[in-house]
Amino acid sequence: MQNSAKLGLAYVAPQQSQKHVTVNEAFRRLDMLVQASVKSRTVAAEPASPADGDAYILPAGKTGADWAAMGVGAIAAFQDGAWTEFSPREGWRVWVDDEDLARSFDGAAWVADSAGGSADSAPFFGVNTAADTVNRLAVKSDTVLFSHDDVTPGSGDHRLKVNKASAAKTGSVLFQTNASGRAEFGCVGDDHFRLKVSADGASWKDAFVIDAGGANVGLGASPGPNQRLLIRGMNVVDDASGDLHVQKENFWTLMFLDTFSGTAGHSGFSIQRRARGSIAAPAAVQNGDGIGGFSFRAYAPSGAFVQTALIYTMIDAAPSGASAPTAMGFYTGTTGAVERLRITSAGNIGVGTASPAAKLDVDGPIRVKSYAVAGVPAASAGAGQIIFVSNESGGAVLAFSDGTNWRRVTDRAVIS
Repeated sequence: MQNSAKLGLAYVAPQQSQKHVTVNEAFRRLDMLVQASVKSRTVAAEPASPADGDAYILPAGKTGADWAAMGVGAIAAFQDGAWTEFSPREGWRVWVDDEDLARSFDGAAWVADSAGGSADSAPFFGVNTAADTVNRLAVKSDTVLFSHDDVTPGSGDHRLKVNKASAAKTGSVLFQTNASGRAEFGCVGDDHFRLKVSADGASWKDAFVIDAGGANVGLGASPGPNQRLLIRGMNVVDDASGDLHVQKENFWTLMFLDTFSGTAGHSGFSIQRRARGSIAAPAAVQNGDGIGGFSFRAYAPSGAFVQTALIYTMIDAAPSGASAPTAMGFYTGTTGAVERLRITSAGNIGVGTASPAAKLDVDGPIRVKSYAVAGVPAASAGAGQIIFVSNESGGAVLAFSDGTNWRRVTDRAVIS
């Protein structure tokens, strides 16, 4: 063997002349490789005026009269006025001055050495993987356990802290698929708590936001200061979609609006609002616009939910100023809901007609309660009542109340 196995130091041969040459070369290698340090591993241009002892790890794309012929990843050291190439072996370790950390050669590349730095403050730490300047703590493992301290002993608590520099920064936990983001929760770009999701790692949407000031909750959007729960819906309308969908089996599905107050006039309200335009720039409604309603649907033998009843409100005259005339319609049906009754903004009620011309406008026969003469109610309950008398002398007849007596509509005679 002519050279040492680890550092490649040349041995002095028996009866060798000029032994000092071999010894001095070995000293030069020792000077470079023991307690080794390099100035950089990213400088690609060979320095024009290096100092004796300067050394570099050569990157891809290196240039220069001497460097160009040396291997990528080799150590180039300037000694005695010339550049010398040192081809690294697996396990060699050097300090990189411009990174302030140690790197080790793993047989293929110079990787960050988690043992670099002081014992109390290592700049990187990798467990079963390499750490770097972005991921200073890197762990490759099926599971990671963080447990409370029962040795010191601790308090029994355990808290994971994510601290950011300011409100505009991000403190979060990111979940990835094949290094592409899919979900993230934390304080992302502000101090509100968010859960964000992405289908491609590039376009992100807020699933929910909890306001830092009032603990208000927004689903799909950030809530306003007085919005305890805000739901930003999707532009989809079908039986499989819904902005809020509550399901239950084998029992009633109930919704309660509870109000507790020591004064009158406070009660639970469900308020539906309608505007043209957009959320950011609402515009006034117009005649014919729907306002909102309640739809009732039954699961039919055809295998689909069918709308069988509906309460619906709509603008029924031209709005102006603070006025938005609104009518309400009631719909029922079998295979589809049909309007049966309408109350207009003027207070007219139509049965069987959507355009009532009187306070009560009925398109079809009307049936009033039938009484025998002996059982008619008190006429004093109010003038203007109408009943049907089935056994009035002379035959059945309609009767009206004048406030005192029931009189036949045919001749105004009191029934007997």
